[in-house]
Amino acid sequence: MIRNLWERWIRFWFEPAEPVNLGICRFVFFGLLFAYYSSYDFSEWARVSTAFWIPKDFFKFFNLPMPSVRIIEWVQMLWKFSLLFSCLGLFTRLSTFLALSVGTYILSYPHNFGATHHYDAMIVLVLGVMAFASSGDAYSLDSYIRKLKKPASGEYTWPIRAVWLIISVIFFGAGYAKLVNSGLAWITSNYMQVVLMQQPYHTSAHPPLVMWGVAFAQRPWIYHSMALMTIIIETGYPIVLFSKKARWLFLPGALFLVIGIRVLMGPSFETFLFCHIFWIPWDRVIGRITLIRQGTREKSFVHP
Repeated sequence: MIRNLWERWIRFWFEPAEPVNLGICRFVFFGLLFAYYSSYDFSEWARVSTAFWIPKDFFKFFNLPMPSVRIIEWVQMLWKFSLLFSCLGLFTRLSTFLALSVGTYILSYPHNFGATHHYDAMIVLVLGVMAFASSGDAYSLDSYIRKLKKPASGEYTWPIRAVWLIISVIFFGAGYAKLVNSGLAWITSNYMQVVLMQQPYHTSAHPPLVMWGVAFAQRPWIYHSMALMTIIIETGYPIVLFSKKARWLFLPGALFLVIGIRVLMGPSFETFLFCHIFWIPWDRVIGRITLIRQGTREKSFVHP
């Protein structure tokens, strides 16, 4: 039994796979990050008074001072270029390493002014996985220039599984923290009602997209149901690591949860959606598209 579990564990992480899925995940993930952050100007934080500078652990450990506007402008330019090159798969190893190292610095920077954000921690962890992954062996300029054609290998499996694990741990951690600190009162109390009621007063960096939250807050069965589903989805998310059937419930549920927070409450977790592209079996998607195209082409040759 133990041997069987060990074999399943090894197969989960290192089952041989073609480089297609990882290559497309690299292309889409870094492409979305580049599009999302291309217009974001981190240098605005450098104009904040030094009186608000409260270094967090990363900046404390390396004894990093508050940078100047010029430094941040150059650093963010380097990071955005690394995202673009990683997306295209050009100098992939170097590009993904720069995306991690420079990205860790630039994404950590806004956290040093008295508030900790939650929407980019997952991004840094996924960047760490991609920095050590062989993600440039398919759907990349590197593979096109060098005419690479790699055989199936576990090297193309473990990075995707690692991202699955990261997402699962973060979602589970959010639900676990709610239950440990508040217990079932997080569901049965009027906490969700208060959250929905206060959002129109711009308590977050982004205002809600619609004002339905105020109406939902007037109906206990709605906000209690929302709280219950949040706990179920977050604490139950790790089940998707082992059950393909559970993915049909928890993955759409997690996406609706993230989108619902943005629409009704304001906080922006779009980057969580970016990470979910690693769940898509791109090889099957491409295979299905190819079959559809072949069927359409064959029909076009059939004369009435």
